[in-house]
Amino acid sequence: MSLINFNHYQDYVDSFITIQDTRYLGNKEIQRNLIQNACGKNCLGNLLTREQFQQRKEKELVLLKPRGLRGLQLFGDYLNNEDEVLQQFAIREKKLLEKQISTVVYLIMRSKKGLEVSSFLDLEQSLRESRCENSLSYVDWRGIFEGRTKLRPSKLHLSYFDWHQNRVSFNNSDNFRVMNQRVHSLLLKHMGDHKIFCVNASCDCVHSKNVSSKTYFSPIYGYVIFFDHIIRRIN
Repeated sequence: MSLINFNHYQDYVDSFITIQDTRYLGNKEIQRNLIQNACGKNCLGNLLTREQFQQRKEKELVLLKPRGLRGLQLFGDYLNNEDEVLQQFAIREKKLLEKQISTVVYLIMRSKKGLEVSSFLDLEQSLRESRCENSLSYVDWRGIFEGRTKLRPSKLHLSYFDWHQNRVSFNNSDNFRVMNQRVHSLLLKHMGDHKIFCVNASCDCVHSKNVSSKTYFSPIYGYVIFFDHIIRRIN
């Protein structure tokens, strides 16, 4: 779990509170005490102390400085064509690193078997984890910008849908928690400012105001939708 999105230790503790906790316990202070006293030992395991939280967050902040990422350039610096979708990835990369925005990308394309699949991906996490080749979510972003490989929908993304088998799967990411409600489009909760938004470009529900969506076309990727959430800093 990334700690960058948590402005305070209390926000980090609150991220462990579930809907069921709120429903049965009600009082948030009681919920926090239970989490810190129980989960810190064996409930969820490895709940950080306030001091550990500050130390780990400071280390992450150092790693996220654009010039401090192991001496590497931004992946977008390797863009060598005018593909509109790739240009949008490059434009957002620095903003994501500086935590100005948080972006979810919707991809739909054919798998290597020729079957249609789609996914919603956490762009910041994908770019960040791709700096470590041992990561399960490793993607060759330099190769993507240079046109040597493609970004593809993955079962490790926030949501993955196999159109042929009509199967969907969900995963939380460092930046988002999936709030799957069958009566509604897919909802995501940002782990930093706790805002909930809808990833449906045509939706006008109350949650749609927390995100802006834009669609771009690429000969490589077809139509791709970018959902940008401006991160609100909690004082």
